[in-house]
Amino acid sequence: MKKFHWFILLCAICSSSFSAGQNVYSPESTCKEVLRLISTGNEDWEAFRSLFVASATFSVVSEHAGNGPQATTFALEDFVRIFLSGSDRTFTETELRAEVNTYNGIAQVWQTYEADINGNKNQGINAIQLIYHNNRWWITNVVWSNNSNGTAIPDQYLPH
Repeated sequence: MKKFHWFILLCAICSSSFSAGQNVYSPESTCKEVLRLISTGNEDWEAFRSLFVASATFSVVSEHAGNGPQATTFALEDFVRIFLSGSDRTFTETELRAEVNTYNGIAQVWQTYEADINGNKNQGINAIQLIYHNNRWWITNVVWSNNSNGTAIPDQYLPH
């Protein structure tokens, strides 16, 4: 069964395209490229897709009607479709700080960001998992939450 899971993962990686010129040679640069590509004026959805394995997931954790944190998860194409549905807005997301941990071809990036949506700013944290394969880094999963509900970002994740 484990061999089957590896086969599926490798198929997902090999089916993803690579857009020349992207910086995918470190976890840090790969994660910064995501922010650059989704910001208004830089959108390149084919290049964006090429940063991820085809089976990548995106999960947002937010407060829902006082019920505590709730997660909503999307597949890669669903995320792109939802993001494009708000194309009448301006959006910029910039990295404030990143903490990167790597081991044996896997990486976890804890990225503090500031987002500006039509002039409304908030901050949050992206938790991004990556794998190293075929001489580059691929994003497998992104989970994020922001401080729009008033929950402060802990000092250890803010810029020093």
